[in-house]
Amino acid sequence: MSSKILVVDDDVHLAQALDDLLTAEGYQVRQAHSAEQALEECLREETYHLVLCDLQLPGRNGISLIRTIRECCPETACVLITGHGTIRSAVTALKRGAVEYMTKPLKPKRLIALCRALLADPPAYLPNKLLSSERTEVVHFDGMHARSKAMRAVFERIRLAAGVDTTVLIIGESGTGKELVARSIHNRSLRSQGPFIALHTGAIPQELIASELFGHEKGSFTGATERKPGKFELAEGGTLFLDEISTMDDRTQVNLLRVLETFRYCRVGGRKERVANVRIVAASNRDLEAMVRAGQFREDLLYRLNIFTVKLPSLRERPEDIPILAAELLREFAAKYGKPVTTIPAETQRLLSSYSWPGNVRELRNVMEQAVLLARGTELDPLLLPQMLHREPPREDVIKISIGTTMAEIERDVILRTLEAHQGNKTATAEALGISRRSIYNKLAEYGLAPGQSGTTLSAGALMTKHENIREATMNNHM
Repeated sequence: MSSKILVVDDDVHLAQALDDLLTAEGYQVRQAHSAEQALEECLREETYHLVLCDLQLPGRNGISLIRTIRECCPETACVLITGHGTIRSAVTALKRGAVEYMTKPLKPKRLIALCRALLADPPAYLPNKLLSSERTEVVHFDGMHARSKAMRAVFERIRLAAGVDTTVLIIGESGTGKELVARSIHNRSLRSQGPFIALHTGAIPQELIASELFGHEKGSFTGATERKPGKFELAEGGTLFLDEISTMDDRTQVNLLRVLETFRYCRVGGRKERVANVRIVAASNRDLEAMVRAGQFREDLLYRLNIFTVKLPSLRERPEDIPILAAELLREFAAKYGKPVTTIPAETQRLLSSYSWPGNVRELRNVMEQAVLLARGTELDPLLLPQMLHREPPREDVIKISIGTTMAEIERDVILRTLEAHQGNKTATAEALGISRRSIYNKLAEYGLAPGQSGTTLSAGALMTKHENIREATMNNHM
């Protein structure tokens, strides 16, 4: 991902000019207009590689802010911007942690050169003592990448599952990464030296699934021209992953239940019992309990499978992870196809983050691979994304409330629908509802939804239509 820059200046026009200039250079930029806003709203939510801070701010001045940043974010570079270029203020700023200072009017070329020099070799880890409990550092876990509380809970479940040799059931929508979780459990378990065998039960004809699972003897059925070992035999000493287990017919469910109860099975057409030294990890994208109630899945088999459960959230339930996943996929496919693309600009990221992703991570992976293949320059242009991402999400101006709906449910619906209408912008949502921005965060925490990145939402059109000479003129007018 490109480096992150925080611009702190109470001059809104100047802050926007700096934002436009640095965004055009490929940096991720966020604005704050006071020291308090920078600390409470920005640095408590994420960490920045560079902070450009004005000396004269309402409340705490820039030097005081830089001192706090250096104490809490020691790897973040700080540059003081001042219209009062005295030796005293410059020396004080450098003593308090600034790496450089610049005087107004700023020269765009010099500013860009300084940013490039400071961000040429960004640190791999940016400590931040100010991060709230809702915003944590990115976790990289066995090929999975996340910041969300929901996925960090999944990682902890994987650790627990790996430590016990019992059956595991993974529940999640298609494309959420159930096989990746199963492999992680296997690789971290005592069976890691054994094989990992995966079988998508829904892709096997019902009449052949018993043979696939347990193997068959020669001549046991038409086409059985030789003896064939089944998945249980191939997975001996390791893990057998049964994906989409809800597709099994009743007879196969009975056979699987017997294996889970006795750890013994016979090949199709055979009489000799075999011992199954295999751990079963099953997965389903359907509600198995609802299928039991509907008479479509055996209750006794569900009890045997559901000893230890890992539930995977959908991608729309963890939107704060979308930028992280997109960045990782960008790096992966750029390296795979030898493409120079390294940056996801703001408008592309907005489109990625605002889409509902019904196909979850698998769909995001497909979209990113296609976009990287089509990319020519260093930026992932938004026009490279498929048309479905450019469509505005459906919005309704009226919320229908059924008789008997509780006040708590009404409040939740109104807040979430208003947040959706404002494309996740919490400041605009708070203003529309007449409540504080902190109340929005508190309510989202109450609903169990981790808040996404907030802050000034930039107009994509404004960023894409401004020319360098316009930015230069704007900079000179306000600096």
